[in-house]
Amino acid sequence: MTRYRSSPTCSKCWQTGHTKRSCPTQKKKVAEWLETNKHLEGTDEYPSKPYWVNEVEQYANSAKNRVCSWCSENGHNTRTCPDKKKVLEKNLAKNKEWRQQVLDKMQEVGLGVGALITNKSRHENSQKLYLVMDMKWDGINLTASGNECVEYYEYHKHNYKRGSSYPEMAVSAIDSNGSHTLYYPQFKDDDDKELFYSASDRLMVVSPSEPSPPNDWINDESWAKGLF
Repeated sequence: MTRYRSSPTCSKCWQTGHTKRSCPTQKKKVAEWLETNKHLEGTDEYPSKPYWVNEVEQYANSAKNRVCSWCSENGHNTRTCPDKKKVLEKNLAKNKEWRQQVLDKMQEVGLGVGALITNKSRHENSQKLYLVMDMKWDGINLTASGNECVEYYEYHKHNYKRGSSYPEMAVSAIDSNGSHTLYYPQFKDDDDKELFYSASDRLMVVSPSEPSPPNDWINDESWAKGLF
């Protein structure tokens, strides 16, 4: 069942969409009080601040002293961190480049739905034959990239909420018609760096088929929702 998060209700003005910490009505009220008494500031005639003025000022000071858990800087949290946003943009841009490299390698060997591949057993000399049924394109994204080609710390891969992923393709065994999933074969970029974090070194395409990713798969950014 889908759960819906209700909009917050302010306990100061009773409007929805914000809390009392960010209440625009209360902030305006405080600003007016401070402006009215500004000429008395520093004198004996300056009145004691009402509790609601002190409250708003405390909220403002706490926001200034807030330490971001992402960059350790003051004045913001991880949700609004500008450094985190830059890292996300960097990951999105790199993913487009990386996906293009992976697709180029798939086209080079003919790895697509309908291809026949062999999978050599580690413990047997025999090879098993499989028909590729589904490429599971959504799982082929930067979270599955090798640390050689996409640096671990430079792209903050250690902060991926779901960690590194291990994309698999769905196959059917020719001899038994049983369904399986297999890791992709390992591909390397032009600098001989492994494109996948984890992949099989035992797969070989023996009857190629043209890979057909979804429309605009290279540029799709939906995979990064909740990445950090």
